[in-house]
Amino acid sequence: MINFKTPRLEDLPALRAITEKHGTMGCDFNPANIYIWRNRYDIRICVRDGFLLLAYFRNNIPWGYCFPVGEGDPKDMIDEIYSDAAARGCKARFVMLTDAQREKLVELTGYEYSFEELTGDEDYIYTNYDLCLLPGKKYHGKRNHISKFNRSYPNWNFTLISEKNKADALTIVEKWCENNEIDASTFEEYAAIKETLENYEALKMHGGVLYVDETPVAMTIGSRINQTTFDVEFEKALVEYDGSYAKVNNEFAKTLIGFEFINREEDMGIESLRKSKLSYHPVAILKRYIGVKND
Repeated sequence: MINFKTPRLEDLPALRAITEKHGTMGCDFNPANIYIWRNRYDIRICVRDGFLLLAYFRNNIPWGYCFPVGEGDPKDMIDEIYSDAAARGCKARFVMLTDAQREKLVELTGYEYSFEELTGDEDYIYTNYDLCLLPGKKYHGKRNHISKFNRSYPNWNFTLISEKNKADALTIVEKWCENNEIDASTFEEYAAIKETLENYEALKMHGGVLYVDETPVAMTIGSRINQTTFDVEFEKALVEYDGSYAKVNNEFAKTLIGFEFINREEDMGIESLRKSKLSYHPVAILKRYIGVKND
């Protein structure tokens, strides 16, 4: 069987070495995400022959395997996945497949598959150029929203997260929970953000806090997937400060120098979130699928 294990902080350099070379744009193979959500989704990993194998477990059995990521031909790794599933007495269910990966899966195995689209799990990809400059008529409303914020709150500033203001970032999340009548003590995303801030340097995170008159009103945190793509993993703003979401989005994008693309992750099937993500005009929507070999 494949020697899957729960990821640890010390595993991240090895994961980054693989994902950097592979060039994947998906947030599921962002090493920081793998670590942050390891407990929520029981994510387990195995680095083998230059490939990263990743599986989601339920009741100590792999519920879903991801397509192997690494350099070279993944055929042997796919065969290993089928052997692992057989040894554990479960189906080799491939999850979070992209269009390219599902085509490759069929090509390499020669099997017939049934594929199901995972609605709500699509990654929304933007160019850094668009999110920084908001050019043209299609971003007219966004520019107006930011201009209104600047007029309403002339004493704003955007500061990168450091030891000095980690507490401010968490304060925003706590206030956001309060505003949305969410119990922060049981809110999984709050726990994930808290752990992210506690391991900020080890996870190689990059984020910022938006202030109005020294009051923290919005925060955002992410990390690089590879040299071309940055992943925005968390973003929270206090809507009583009109335009705070648009403002923190824009100011943060300006700090992502050198990245061509920004992945703002999925909409989780939430209609309002889907509309918000579409309003920024993604250059790609990375669809996801589950694939199971037909019997």
